[in-house]
Amino acid sequence: MSVTKTERIFQSLRQRIESGELQEGAKLMSLRHAAESFGVSKNIIVAAYDRLVAQGWARSRQGAGFFVSRPAAATVESVNFREARDSVSLLHAQLERSFEVLVGDGRPPESWLLNAAPAITLGTGERGYGGLHGLLALREYIAASHVSAGIRVAPAQVVTTFGANHALDLVIRRFASRGDTVLVDDPGYYPLFAKLKLAGVNFIGIPRGPAGPDPDALSQAATAHRPRLFFTQSLAQNPTGWSYDLPTAHAVLKIAERLGMFVVDDDPFIDLPGVDGVRLASLDQFERVIQIGTFSKILSPSLRSGYLITAPQIATSLAELKMVLTVSSSSFTERLIAEVIRSRRFEKQRNQLAKRLARERDAGLERLATVGMMPEPLPAGGLYGWLALPDGFNDLDVARQAAKRGIFLAPGTLFRTSEAPQTPALRLNWSRVNDSRFFSFLRGLS
Repeated sequence: MSVTKTERIFQSLRQRIESGELQEGAKLMSLRHAAESFGVSKNIIVAAYDRLVAQGWARSRQGAGFFVSRPAAATVESVNFREARDSVSLLHAQLERSFEVLVGDGRPPESWLLNAAPAITLGTGERGYGGLHGLLALREYIAASHVSAGIRVAPAQVVTTFGANHALDLVIRRFASRGDTVLVDDPGYYPLFAKLKLAGVNFIGIPRGPAGPDPDALSQAATAHRPRLFFTQSLAQNPTGWSYDLPTAHAVLKIAERLGMFVVDDDPFIDLPGVDGVRLASLDQFERVIQIGTFSKILSPSLRSGYLITAPQIATSLAELKMVLTVSSSSFTERLIAEVIRSRRFEKQRNQLAKRLARERDAGLERLATVGMMPEPLPAGGLYGWLALPDGFNDLDVARQAAKRGIFLAPGTLFRTSEAPQTPALRLNWSRVNDSRFFSFLRGLS
């Protein structure tokens, strides 16, 4: 991937400090002079200097500027942290958002999401930390939505979190220790790989195909390593858009039951209608499945609110772990979301999002056909598609070429668990794919 301006400046200054060119105690250029020297805005210089300070390579003096310092041994990045940070370079680029065309972004455009939520006025009442499991009203809504889909869930099985990534953190802390081994989809969710590296947990990729993970590979790896966890996504997977079929879902759950393994089904679009496939919890009823969901992808990325659903005793232990780590999730945010659901705005929003996404996906597939490229097989629905590149191309090189033209792409290599040669591919975001500049770029590849 293309290195961001902030990253480039940070690395340049850090290397000058490490080499001794910039001595300890030396004053760094003023923000204005640095911006002129590097040819960037002062905001980018501020971000680069702040990163130097955060990692101990510089210190700030009020009214005097920034000065070189050497990080103490205790503040030097650990190998685990460096590996984790490097694994989410794609996420860093998404957060900085310096690209004009965001075909590889992981979220729908903000204009597609519910912008009326902040205007909701909440009634007076207790606004403290909230309960151990989270706001009861929201957990009741979550449970009811699953019951209506034929999946038995009680509010006591639901634990609210600060988004899906917080839920993943809780599961990893609860079930995995440093040196343990877990299983993951390959290709799979790359921020998960970073979390596991940071925790010192080994992970083995299970090949993911159009019908789900390879049951034979899963059985062999689970038998050999006896992992407690298998991380997957049963519907419209990120990054491929593929879903489980019924035989694969049965096979995965039988393996989990036989070997005492929990299956973590992380689905950020769990409430999106119109997705084909078999959801694991519909067969398992949360005996072995731990479901993770979030409201951020459908309502707003600013609403950092998600949840876990699992067996009651496990839900209690995860709620207690949440209490130890963060005291509670945001009762205010949860009240807001509960009000959006109660007023039926959520139902309207998710249906509108699904219809708009389907239109853009169909249009994107038609345009891809005109340049001789098509995802095969087609996605089961949802936000993502997996586009194999023609022979002879390297997806990382293609992403770098696109970045020079202001186009942000997500190379498939970043979603893989190993560096073994794979068919080069791109993850597509159907809500952002229909930009003529992207298709002009694709035509230039052929």
